[in-house]
Amino acid sequence: MLNSLLKKAALACVISSSLAASLAVAHQSTIAVEKVPGAQKAVDLIGMWVSVGAPEGFFTYTDLSGNAAPGNFETDILPLFTEHGIWAQGTASCGSCHSSNSESSLHEMDLTSYAGLMRGGDVLSHPPGVPLFGQGAIGDNDYDWSHSKMKERLRNNRMPPGIQFDITEANRDGPCVKVGYNGSTISRGEYGCGNNAIGMIGAWVDAGAPEKGKVSYGGGKINFTDDILPLFTEHGVWAEGTASCASCHSGNTESSLHEMDLTSYAGMMHGGDVLSHPPGVPLFGESEVGASDYDWSHSKLKSRLRNNRMPPGIEFDITEENRDGPIVVHGQSLSGG
Repeated sequence: MLNSLLKKAALACVISSSLAASLAVAHQSTIAVEKVPGAQKAVDLIGMWVSVGAPEGFFTYTDLSGNAAPGNFETDILPLFTEHGIWAQGTASCGSCHSSNSESSLHEMDLTSYAGLMRGGDVLSHPPGVPLFGQGAIGDNDYDWSHSKMKERLRNNRMPPGIQFDITEANRDGPCVKVGYNGSTISRGEYGCGNNAIGMIGAWVDAGAPEKGKVSYGGGKINFTDDILPLFTEHGVWAEGTASCASCHSGNTESSLHEMDLTSYAGMMHGGDVLSHPPGVPLFGESEVGASDYDWSHSKLKSRLRNNRMPPGIEFDITEENRDGPIVVHGQSLSGG
């Protein structure tokens, strides 16, 4: 028995040492990659290009070593949308699904050229199109990467984790809801209805996000405690098997992801990242925490609940270490996603 225990202990030490060595090698490899001249994280590189006016030709950006580096749209930006496997191993290129401004291209969007990127998305259903880089309108040059729809899609994991990816995006607005004078009922597992969870939260937000009192939605009346809060505190609401939002966001503490509390009205009003970015980052489109200029159309919470991360196939990482994409240089991935 003693010999057996000693052997197991020795094996555990070997495994532990091997794991530590592997992690050390990986860390050193990452450091080496970051020192490659011109290396930058893909999302940040696109952001730097956008911040200097999204030129079709040459631009200058700052690499991970803090040095100025020369860039060019054709060699540094376009391949991030047209090459397979850039964002993660096995992922298809963005241009595979978004290849033209036609009904056969998802979101009627063309990510294969500069002209296509500038035309935006939904060019037929919402002409002249929806800007991708934070502009006020198609053709404007008031680029704003911080409010870019492209940035949201490339960077943000959809919440809660575990929602099945649907290329048609029929489940984007969450489960269907039935609403009457006495409140709502969630139709779990049913999607694509006119009355849905996202719409219900939006109606509440647009009515001033009241803690008390009733709000009109879908021909009925809803309130925060009975209809909105359960969308964040109950398991399996958004999809079968998903944990509640509050499972990971339970307090304004370091142990709660994004230092965010989705268990109560007060917690939601505090916003996210309350310790790292005090007083907090608003969830409902307000200009700042404590303001009442709610704007569901620009809500960070809405984008997290509604948008699938692109391209499909990026492995979910609860730490979100991969949020800003792979380290790239001249259209080539150095970190394999």
